[in-house]
Amino acid sequence: MPDKTIKEAVEDAPEALDDNVVVEAILDELAALSPVEYDRRREEEAERLNARLTTLDQEIKKRRRSSGSNRAGGGRSLSLPVPEPWPDPVDGEALLGELVGTFQRFVAMPAGAAEAIALWVIHTHTFEASPITPRLVIKSPVRRCGKTRIIEILSRLVPKPLMTSNVSTAVVFRVIEMARPTLLIDEADTFIKDNKELCGVLNSGHHQTGTVIRSVTDDHEPRIFSTWAPLAIALIGRMAETLEDRAIIIHMRRRRSDERVEQWRIDRSAGLDKVARKAARWAVDNQSALREADPNTPGTLHDRAADNWRPLLAIADRVGGEWPASARTIAQQLSAGEPGEDSSAGTQLLADICTIMDDRAVERIASADLVAALVSMEDRPWPEWRRGKPISTRGVARLLVDFEIRPQTIRLDAHNTAKGYLLDDLKDTFTRYVHDLSVTPSQPNETVASSENLSVTSPPVVTDRKGPKPAETNDCDVVTDKKEGKGDEWGMEI
Repeated sequence: MPDKTIKEAVEDAPEALDDNVVVEAILDELAALSPVEYDRRREEEAERLNARLTTLDQEIKKRRRSSGSNRAGGGRSLSLPVPEPWPDPVDGEALLGELVGTFQRFVAMPAGAAEAIALWVIHTHTFEASPITPRLVIKSPVRRCGKTRIIEILSRLVPKPLMTSNVSTAVVFRVIEMARPTLLIDEADTFIKDNKELCGVLNSGHHQTGTVIRSVTDDHEPRIFSTWAPLAIALIGRMAETLEDRAIIIHMRRRRSDERVEQWRIDRSAGLDKVARKAARWAVDNQSALREADPNTPGTLHDRAADNWRPLLAIADRVGGEWPASARTIAQQLSAGEPGEDSSAGTQLLADICTIMDDRAVERIASADLVAALVSMEDRPWPEWRRGKPISTRGVARLLVDFEIRPQTIRLDAHNTAKGYLLDDLKDTFTRYVHDLSVTPSQPNETVASSENLSVTSPPVVTDRKGPKPAETNDCDVVTDKKEGKGDEWGMEI
Protein backbone atom coordinates (compact mmCIF):
# COMPACT_ATOMS: atom_id res chain seq x y z
CA MET A 1 0.00 0.00 0.00
CA PRO A 2 1.54 3.34 -0.97
CA ASP A 3 2.48 5.85 1.68
CA LYS A 4 -0.04 8.56 2.41
CA THR A 5 0.64 12.09 1.27
CA ILE A 6 1.05 14.77 3.89
CA LYS A 7 -2.39 16.07 2.96
CA GLU A 8 -4.00 12.65 3.51
CA ALA A 9 -2.11 12.11 6.77
CA VAL A 10 -3.30 15.42 8.17
CA GLU A 11 -6.88 14.70 7.09
CA ASP A 12 -6.73 11.40 8.98
CA ALA A 13 -5.22 13.06 12.07
CA PRO A 14 -6.06 16.78 12.09
CA GLU A 15 -4.85 17.10 15.66
CA ALA A 16 -1.32 16.62 14.29
CA LEU A 17 -1.57 19.95 12.48
CA ASP A 18 -0.21 21.68 15.56
CA ASP A 19 2.94 19.64 15.29
CA ASN A 20 5.70 21.85 13.80
CA VAL A 21 7.21 18.86 12.07
CA VAL A 22 4.01 18.24 10.15
CA VAL A 23 3.61 21.91 9.26
CA GLU A 24 7.16 22.02 7.92
CA ALA A 25 6.50 18.89 5.90
CA ILE A 26 3.36 20.43 4.39
CA LEU A 27 5.25 23.53 3.39
CA ASP A 28 8.04 21.49 1.84
CA GLU A 29 5.50 19.45 -0.10
CA LEU A 30 3.83 22.60 -1.41
CA ALA A 31 7.18 24.09 -2.42
CA ALA A 32 7.92 20.97 -4.48
CA LEU A 33 4.69 21.28 -6.49
CA SER A 34 4.58 22.69 -9.98
CA PRO A 35 3.27 26.29 -10.21
CA VAL A 36 -0.04 25.05 -11.67
CA GLU A 37 -0.58 22.39 -8.99
CA TYR A 38 0.39 24.81 -6.23
CA ASP A 39 -2.10 27.36 -7.54
CA ARG A 40 -4.85 24.76 -7.33
CA ARG A 41 -4.09 23.88 -3.71
CA ARG A 42 -2.90 27.16 -2.19
CA GLU A 43 -6.28 28.43 -0.92
CA GLU A 44 -7.21 25.08 0.62
CA GLU A 45 -3.80 24.71 2.29
CA ALA A 46 -3.75 28.30 3.53
CA GLU A 47 -7.08 27.69 5.24
CA ARG A 48 -5.87 24.37 6.67
CA LEU A 49 -2.73 26.08 8.06
CA ASN A 50 -4.73 29.08 9.26
CA ALA A 51 -2.44 31.38 7.27
CA ARG A 52 -3.01 34.28 4.92
CA LEU A 53 -2.52 33.56 1.24
CA THR A 54 0.21 36.20 0.95
CA THR A 55 2.05 34.71 3.90
CA LEU A 56 1.87 31.23 2.40
CA ASP A 57 3.02 32.49 -1.01
CA GLN A 58 6.04 34.24 0.51
CA GLU A 59 7.01 31.16 2.50
CA ILE A 60 6.74 28.87 -0.53
CA LYS A 61 8.71 31.33 -2.66
CA LYS A 62 11.46 31.46 -0.03
CA ARG A 63 11.66 27.67 0.18
CA ARG A 64 11.80 27.29 -3.57
CA ARG A 65 14.59 29.84 -3.76
CA SER A 66 16.63 28.20 -1.00
CA SER A 67 16.25 24.73 -2.51
CA GLY A 68 16.83 25.85 -6.10
CA SER A 69 20.42 24.59 -6.13
CA ASN A 70 19.13 21.08 -5.54
CA ARG A 71 16.85 21.08 -8.58
CA ALA A 72 17.91 20.61 -12.18
CA GLY A 73 18.23 24.03 -13.81
CA GLY A 74 18.04 25.79 -10.45
CA GLY A 75 21.56 27.19 -10.55
CA ARG A 76 24.15 26.90 -7.81
CA SER A 77 24.80 28.77 -4.60
CA LEU A 78 27.52 31.39 -4.61
CA SER A 79 30.95 30.15 -3.63
CA LEU A 80 33.33 33.03 -2.91
CA PRO A 81 36.61 31.72 -1.50
CA VAL A 82 38.67 33.87 0.83
CA PRO A 83 42.41 33.07 0.85
CA GLU A 84 43.71 31.94 4.23
CA PRO A 85 46.44 34.39 5.28
CA TRP A 86 50.00 33.11 4.97
CA PRO A 87 51.30 31.98 8.39
CA ASP A 88 54.42 34.19 8.36
CA PRO A 89 54.88 37.95 7.81
CA VAL A 90 55.26 38.86 4.12
CA ASP A 91 57.74 41.29 2.57
CA GLY A 92 55.78 43.76 0.44
CA GLU A 93 58.43 44.26 -2.24
CA ALA A 94 58.82 40.54 -2.73
CA LEU A 95 55.04 40.11 -2.91
CA LEU A 96 54.59 42.80 -5.54
CA GLY A 97 57.50 41.32 -7.45
CA GLU A 98 55.74 37.95 -7.47
CA LEU A 99 52.51 39.53 -8.66
CA VAL A 100 54.22 41.48 -11.45
CA GLY A 101 56.08 38.35 -12.51
CA THR A 102 52.84 36.37 -12.54
CA PHE A 103 51.13 38.66 -15.04
CA GLN A 104 54.21 39.03 -17.20
CA ARG A 105 54.62 35.26 -17.12
CA PHE A 106 51.29 34.58 -18.79
CA VAL A 107 50.37 37.81 -20.64
CA ALA A 108 52.24 40.21 -22.96
CA MET A 109 51.73 43.44 -21.04
CA PRO A 110 52.26 47.08 -22.05
CA ALA A 111 54.76 49.03 -19.96
CA GLY A 112 53.56 49.70 -16.43
CA ALA A 113 50.43 47.55 -16.73
CA ALA A 114 51.67 44.58 -14.69
CA GLU A 115 52.78 46.89 -11.88
CA ALA A 116 49.44 48.71 -11.83
CA ILE A 117 47.46 45.47 -11.75
CA ALA A 118 49.72 44.07 -9.02
CA LEU A 119 48.97 47.10 -6.84
CA TRP A 120 45.27 46.72 -7.60
CA VAL A 121 45.35 43.07 -6.51
CA ILE A 122 46.73 44.12 -3.11
CA HIS A 123 44.05 46.82 -3.00
CA THR A 124 41.27 44.22 -3.33
CA HIS A 125 42.53 42.68 -0.08
CA THR A 126 42.69 46.08 1.65
CA PHE A 127 39.97 48.11 -0.08
CA GLU A 128 38.05 48.71 3.15
CA ALA A 129 40.98 50.84 4.34
CA SER A 130 40.18 53.43 1.64
CA PRO A 131 37.03 55.42 0.85
CA ILE A 132 37.66 54.81 -2.87
CA THR A 133 38.01 51.57 -4.80
CA PRO A 134 39.12 52.35 -8.36
CA ARG A 135 37.59 50.30 -11.13
CA LEU A 136 40.11 48.35 -13.21
CA VAL A 137 39.19 48.55 -16.91
CA ILE A 138 41.08 46.22 -19.24
CA LYS A 139 40.29 47.01 -22.85
CA SER A 140 41.58 46.36 -26.34
CA PRO A 141 40.64 47.32 -29.90
CA VAL A 142 40.01 43.70 -30.97
CA ARG A 143 39.74 40.22 -29.46
CA ARG A 144 42.64 37.93 -28.49
CA CYS A 145 44.65 40.57 -26.67
CA GLY A 146 44.84 38.87 -23.26
CA LYS A 147 41.91 40.50 -21.46
CA THR A 148 40.14 37.29 -20.47
CA ARG A 149 43.42 35.76 -19.34
CA ILE A 150 43.99 38.68 -16.98
CA ILE A 151 40.49 38.26 -15.55
CA GLU A 152 41.12 34.54 -15.04
CA ILE A 153 44.44 35.20 -13.29
CA LEU A 154 42.79 37.80 -11.10
CA SER A 155 40.20 35.23 -10.06
CA ARG A 156 43.02 33.23 -8.41
CA LEU A 157 44.54 36.21 -6.61
CA VAL A 158 41.75 38.41 -5.24
CA PRO A 159 39.45 37.70 -2.28
CA LYS A 160 35.88 36.53 -2.92
CA PRO A 161 36.25 36.47 -6.72
CA LEU A 162 32.96 36.54 -8.61
CA MET A 163 33.71 36.09 -12.31
CA THR A 164 30.94 36.52 -14.87
CA SER A 165 30.35 37.43 -18.51
CA ASN A 166 26.86 38.78 -17.91
CA VAL A 167 25.00 40.15 -14.92
CA SER A 168 21.84 42.13 -14.25
CA THR A 169 21.60 45.36 -12.29
CA ALA A 170 19.47 43.79 -9.57
CA VAL A 171 21.93 40.96 -9.04
CA VAL A 172 24.91 43.32 -8.76
CA PHE A 173 23.72 45.35 -5.79
CA ARG A 174 22.14 42.36 -4.07
CA VAL A 175 25.27 40.23 -4.27
CA ILE A 176 27.41 43.16 -3.13
CA GLU A 177 25.14 43.78 -0.14
CA MET A 178 25.17 40.08 0.71
CA ALA A 179 28.81 39.09 0.15
CA ARG A 180 30.99 42.10 -0.82
CA PRO A 181 32.77 40.17 -3.61
CA THR A 182 35.48 41.25 -6.00
CA LEU A 183 33.51 41.54 -9.24
CA LEU A 184 35.38 40.33 -12.34
CA ILE A 185 33.30 41.09 -15.43
CA ASP A 186 34.42 39.84 -18.84
CA GLU A 187 32.86 40.57 -22.25
CA ALA A 188 31.45 43.81 -20.86
CA ASP A 189 31.07 45.28 -24.36
CA THR A 190 28.23 42.81 -24.99
CA PHE A 191 25.89 44.02 -22.26
CA ILE A 192 27.09 47.02 -20.22
CA LYS A 193 27.79 49.85 -22.67
CA ASP A 194 24.13 50.60 -23.42
CA ASN A 195 22.83 49.71 -19.94
CA LYS A 196 22.76 53.09 -18.19
CA GLU A 197 21.15 51.69 -15.05
CA LEU A 198 23.90 49.10 -14.60
CA CYS A 199 26.59 51.68 -15.35
CA GLY A 200 25.08 53.92 -12.68
CA VAL A 201 25.24 51.15 -10.09
CA LEU A 202 28.85 50.31 -10.99
CA ASN A 203 29.74 54.01 -10.88
CA SER A 204 28.28 54.41 -7.40
CA GLY A 205 30.37 51.53 -6.09
CA HIS A 206 33.49 53.62 -6.65
CA HIS A 207 32.97 55.19 -3.21
CA GLN A 208 32.22 53.51 0.09
CA THR A 209 28.98 55.48 0.43
CA GLY A 210 27.65 54.06 -2.86
CA THR A 211 24.12 52.72 -2.51
CA VAL A 212 20.90 52.10 -4.37
CA ILE A 213 17.40 52.17 -2.89
CA ARG A 214 14.79 49.63 -3.92
CA SER A 215 11.36 48.68 -2.62
CA VAL A 216 11.09 45.06 -1.53
CA THR A 217 8.42 42.64 -0.29
CA ASP A 218 4.73 42.96 -1.00
CA ASP A 219 4.59 45.98 1.30
CA HIS A 220 7.07 47.83 -0.97
CA GLU A 221 9.33 48.62 1.95
CA PRO A 222 12.25 50.83 0.79
CA ARG A 223 15.61 49.20 1.51
CA ILE A 224 19.18 50.45 1.04
CA PHE A 225 21.69 48.22 -0.78
CA SER A 226 25.42 48.92 -0.81
CA THR A 227 27.23 48.97 -4.17
CA TRP A 228 30.75 49.39 -2.78
CA ALA A 229 33.06 46.59 -3.91
CA PRO A 230 36.21 46.13 -6.02
CA LEU A 231 35.49 45.75 -9.73
CA ALA A 232 37.51 44.73 -12.79
CA ILE A 233 35.98 44.92 -16.28
CA ALA A 234 37.34 43.56 -19.56
CA LEU A 235 35.92 44.66 -22.91
CA ILE A 236 36.59 45.47 -26.54
CA GLY A 237 36.37 49.18 -27.35
CA ARG A 238 35.41 51.95 -24.97
CA MET A 239 33.59 51.74 -21.69
CA ALA A 240 31.02 54.34 -20.67
CA GLU A 241 32.90 57.60 -20.04
CA THR A 242 31.58 57.94 -16.50
CA LEU A 243 32.89 54.48 -15.64
CA GLU A 244 36.25 55.00 -17.32
CA ASP A 245 36.59 58.24 -15.37
CA ARG A 246 36.49 56.15 -12.19
CA ALA A 247 38.95 53.58 -13.46
CA ILE A 248 42.58 52.73 -13.91
CA ILE A 249 42.66 51.77 -17.57
CA ILE A 250 44.91 49.13 -19.10
CA HIS A 251 45.20 49.24 -22.90
CA MET A 252 45.94 45.72 -24.11
CA ARG A 253 47.40 44.88 -27.50
CA ARG A 254 47.66 41.65 -29.45
CA ARG A 255 50.88 39.79 -28.69
CA ARG A 256 53.65 39.85 -31.28
CA SER A 257 55.20 36.57 -32.39
CA ASP A 258 58.46 37.47 -30.65
CA GLU A 259 56.73 38.16 -27.31
CA ARG A 260 56.95 34.87 -25.46
CA VAL A 261 54.60 33.98 -22.61
CA GLU A 262 53.86 30.77 -20.77
CA GLN A 263 50.67 28.92 -21.60
CA TRP A 264 47.92 29.55 -19.05
CA ARG A 265 45.84 26.65 -17.77
CA ILE A 266 42.67 27.76 -16.03
CA ASP A 267 42.25 24.28 -14.53
CA ARG A 268 45.57 24.58 -12.67
CA SER A 269 46.53 27.06 -9.98
CA ALA A 270 50.11 27.62 -11.25
CA GLY A 271 51.07 28.39 -7.66
CA LEU A 272 48.80 31.43 -7.50
CA ASP A 273 46.96 30.19 -4.42
CA LYS A 274 50.17 30.69 -2.46
CA VAL A 275 50.57 34.24 -3.80
CA ALA A 276 46.95 35.03 -2.86
CA ARG A 277 47.56 33.82 0.69
CA LYS A 278 50.64 36.06 0.96
CA ALA A 279 48.58 39.01 -0.25
CA ALA A 280 45.95 38.24 2.38
CA ARG A 281 48.61 38.15 5.12
CA TRP A 282 50.20 41.42 3.99
CA ALA A 283 46.74 43.01 4.05
CA VAL A 284 46.10 41.84 7.62
CA ASP A 285 49.42 43.28 8.82
CA ASN A 286 49.09 46.62 7.02
CA GLN A 287 45.35 47.39 6.98
CA SER A 288 45.52 49.84 9.90
CA ALA A 289 48.48 51.74 8.45
CA LEU A 290 46.76 52.05 5.07
CA ARG A 291 43.65 53.40 6.77
CA GLU A 292 45.71 56.32 8.11
CA ALA A 293 47.71 56.88 4.91
CA ASP A 294 47.44 60.12 2.93
CA PRO A 295 49.78 59.73 -0.05
CA ASN A 296 50.67 62.67 -2.26
CA THR A 297 49.69 62.34 -5.90
CA PRO A 298 51.44 63.70 -9.02
CA GLY A 299 50.30 67.20 -9.90
CA THR A 300 49.60 66.16 -13.50
CA LEU A 301 46.70 63.95 -12.38
CA HIS A 302 43.33 65.66 -12.28
CA ASP A 303 41.11 65.22 -9.22
CA ARG A 304 39.34 61.99 -10.23
CA ALA A 305 42.55 60.34 -11.44
CA ALA A 306 44.22 61.30 -8.16
CA ASP A 307 41.32 59.70 -6.27
CA ASN A 308 41.71 56.53 -8.31
CA TRP A 309 45.42 56.22 -7.70
CA ARG A 310 45.57 57.28 -4.06
CA PRO A 311 44.74 53.81 -2.61
CA LEU A 312 47.37 52.19 -4.85
CA LEU A 313 49.98 54.84 -4.03
CA ALA A 314 49.31 54.27 -0.34
CA ILE A 315 50.19 50.60 -0.86
CA ALA A 316 53.33 51.53 -2.81
CA ASP A 317 54.44 53.91 -0.06
CA ARG A 318 53.84 51.25 2.58
CA VAL A 319 55.90 48.72 0.61
CA GLY A 320 58.74 51.20 0.11
CA GLY A 321 61.89 50.67 -1.90
CA GLU A 322 61.52 51.75 -5.54
CA TRP A 323 57.75 51.40 -5.48
CA PRO A 324 56.74 54.91 -4.30
CA ALA A 325 58.59 56.56 -7.20
CA SER A 326 57.78 53.99 -9.86
CA ALA A 327 54.08 53.82 -8.92
CA ARG A 328 53.74 57.58 -9.40
CA THR A 329 55.48 57.39 -12.76
CA ILE A 330 53.13 54.59 -13.83
CA ALA A 331 50.13 56.59 -12.61
CA GLN A 332 51.11 59.47 -14.87
CA GLN A 333 51.80 57.25 -17.85
CA LEU A 334 48.56 55.27 -17.63
CA SER A 335 46.50 58.39 -16.89
CA ALA A 336 48.00 60.42 -19.75
CA GLY A 337 45.25 61.06 -22.27
CA GLU A 338 42.59 59.18 -20.31
CA PRO A 339 40.22 61.30 -18.23
CA GLY A 340 41.97 64.54 -19.18
CA GLU A 341 41.39 63.76 -22.84
CA ASP A 342 37.65 64.17 -22.54
CA SER A 343 35.97 62.66 -25.57
CA SER A 344 32.57 64.24 -25.02
CA ALA A 345 31.39 66.31 -27.96
CA GLY A 346 31.11 69.54 -25.97
CA THR A 347 34.61 69.51 -24.53
CA GLN A 348 36.13 68.47 -27.84
CA LEU A 349 34.33 71.36 -29.52
CA LEU A 350 35.71 73.75 -26.90
CA ALA A 351 39.21 72.39 -27.48
CA ASP A 352 38.88 72.90 -31.24
CA ILE A 353 37.51 76.43 -30.86
CA CYS A 354 40.43 77.21 -28.57
CA THR A 355 42.83 75.85 -31.22
CA ILE A 356 41.20 77.81 -34.04
CA MET A 357 41.22 81.13 -32.21
CA ASP A 358 44.75 80.56 -30.98
CA ASP A 359 46.03 79.69 -34.47
CA ARG A 360 44.37 82.77 -35.93
CA ALA A 361 45.34 84.97 -32.99
CA VAL A 362 41.85 86.50 -32.93
CA GLU A 363 39.70 87.75 -30.08
CA ARG A 364 36.38 87.22 -31.89
CA ILE A 365 35.07 84.91 -34.56
CA ALA A 366 31.87 84.81 -36.58
CA SER A 367 29.75 81.67 -36.29
CA ALA A 368 30.01 81.06 -40.05
CA ASP A 369 33.80 81.35 -40.01
CA LEU A 370 34.02 79.06 -36.98
CA VAL A 371 31.91 76.41 -38.68
CA ALA A 372 34.01 76.62 -41.84
CA ALA A 373 37.16 76.06 -39.79
CA LEU A 374 35.62 73.13 -37.90
CA VAL A 375 34.44 71.46 -41.08
CA SER A 376 37.98 71.70 -42.52
CA MET A 377 39.24 69.41 -39.73
CA GLU A 378 39.08 66.14 -41.64
CA ASP A 379 40.06 63.96 -38.67
CA ARG A 380 37.32 65.42 -36.47
CA PRO A 381 33.62 64.51 -36.53
CA TRP A 382 32.51 67.98 -37.61
CA PRO A 383 32.68 67.40 -41.42
CA GLU A 384 30.17 64.52 -41.06
CA TRP A 385 28.44 65.54 -37.88
CA ARG A 386 24.88 64.47 -38.60
CA ARG A 387 23.99 61.76 -41.11
CA GLY A 388 27.02 62.57 -43.20
CA LYS A 389 26.35 66.31 -43.18
CA PRO A 390 28.72 68.88 -41.65
CA ILE A 391 28.01 70.60 -38.36
CA SER A 392 26.02 73.83 -38.66
CA THR A 393 26.03 77.07 -36.70
CA ARG A 394 22.94 75.76 -34.94
CA GLY A 395 24.76 72.52 -34.04
CA VAL A 396 27.67 74.48 -32.56
CA ALA A 397 25.30 76.64 -30.54
CA ARG A 398 23.48 73.61 -29.14
CA LEU A 399 26.70 71.97 -27.98
CA LEU A 400 27.88 75.16 -26.29
CA VAL A 401 24.64 76.05 -24.54
CA ASP A 402 25.31 73.59 -21.71
CA PHE A 403 28.44 75.60 -20.93
CA GLU A 404 26.31 78.76 -20.79
CA ILE A 405 27.91 80.06 -23.98
CA ARG A 406 25.62 81.62 -26.54
CA PRO A 407 26.33 83.39 -29.81
CA GLN A 408 25.87 87.15 -29.83
CA THR A 409 26.13 89.99 -32.28
CA ILE A 410 29.80 90.93 -32.63
CA ARG A 411 31.48 93.67 -34.63
CA LEU A 412 33.87 92.29 -37.23
CA ASP A 413 35.13 95.64 -38.49
CA ALA A 414 33.97 99.23 -38.76
CA HIS A 415 31.15 98.32 -41.13
CA ASN A 416 30.19 94.69 -40.51
CA THR A 417 28.59 92.72 -37.71
CA ALA A 418 27.64 89.05 -37.42
CA LYS A 419 26.60 86.43 -34.94
CA GLY A 420 29.64 84.93 -33.28
CA TYR A 421 31.75 84.50 -30.15
CA LEU A 422 34.15 86.70 -28.16
CA LEU A 423 37.33 85.30 -26.64
CA ASP A 424 36.68 87.22 -23.41
CA ASP A 425 33.44 85.28 -23.00
CA LEU A 426 35.19 81.97 -23.64
CA LYS A 427 38.31 82.32 -21.50
CA ASP A 428 36.76 81.15 -18.25
CA THR A 429 35.20 78.12 -19.95
CA PHE A 430 38.49 77.27 -21.68
CA THR A 431 40.23 77.42 -18.31
CA ARG A 432 37.70 75.09 -16.70
CA TYR A 433 37.31 72.50 -19.47
CA VAL A 434 40.28 72.77 -21.82
CA HIS A 435 43.24 73.54 -19.57
CA ASP A 436 43.79 69.88 -18.64
CA LEU A 437 43.94 69.00 -22.33
CA SER A 438 46.68 71.52 -23.01
CA VAL A 439 49.00 70.48 -20.18
CA THR A 440 51.89 68.21 -21.05
CA PRO A 441 52.78 66.06 -18.04
CA SER A 442 56.21 66.79 -16.66
CA GLN A 443 58.99 64.25 -17.01
CA PRO A 444 59.65 62.63 -13.63
CA ASN A 445 63.17 61.49 -12.85
CA GLU A 446 62.18 58.21 -11.26
CA THR A 447 62.46 54.96 -13.12
CA VAL A 448 59.71 52.41 -13.27
CA ALA A 449 60.23 49.04 -11.68
CA SER A 450 60.31 46.30 -14.31
CA SER A 451 59.57 48.79 -17.11
CA GLU A 452 62.67 50.22 -18.74
CA ASN A 453 61.06 52.01 -21.64
CA LEU A 454 58.36 53.83 -19.72
CA SER A 455 57.53 57.33 -20.92
CA VAL A 456 55.13 59.78 -19.35
CA THR A 457 55.15 62.47 -22.03
CA SER A 458 51.76 63.06 -23.54
CA PRO A 459 51.31 65.36 -26.57
CA PRO A 460 49.05 68.34 -25.98
CA VAL A 461 45.63 67.89 -27.49
CA VAL A 462 44.51 71.49 -27.82
CA THR A 463 47.32 72.48 -30.16
CA ASP A 464 47.07 69.32 -32.21
CA ARG A 465 44.10 68.93 -34.51
CA LYS A 466 44.58 65.18 -34.70
CA GLY A 467 42.98 64.46 -31.36
CA PRO A 468 40.36 61.84 -30.59
CA LYS A 469 36.83 62.06 -31.89
CA PRO A 470 33.95 62.42 -29.48
CA ALA A 471 32.25 59.21 -28.46
CA GLU A 472 29.57 58.30 -31.00
CA THR A 473 27.12 57.44 -28.23
CA ASN A 474 27.45 60.72 -26.41
CA ASP A 475 24.13 62.17 -25.39
CA CYS A 476 24.85 65.43 -27.19
CA ASP A 477 24.89 63.58 -30.50
CA VAL A 478 21.26 62.58 -30.55
CA VAL A 479 19.79 65.99 -31.44
CA THR A 480 18.84 66.18 -35.09
CA ASP A 481 19.92 69.37 -36.80
CA LYS A 482 17.30 71.46 -38.50
CA LYS A 483 17.76 73.68 -41.51
CA GLU A 484 19.76 76.84 -41.02
CA GLY A 485 17.76 79.85 -40.01
CA LYS A 486 17.43 82.64 -37.54
CA GLY A 487 16.73 81.41 -34.08
CA ASP A 488 15.37 78.09 -32.92
CA GLU A 489 12.72 76.68 -30.62
CA TRP A 490 14.64 77.95 -27.58
CA GLY A 491 14.62 81.50 -28.88
CA MET A 492 18.39 81.36 -29.40
CA GLU A 493 19.74 83.57 -32.15
CA ILE A 494 22.52 81.97 -34.12
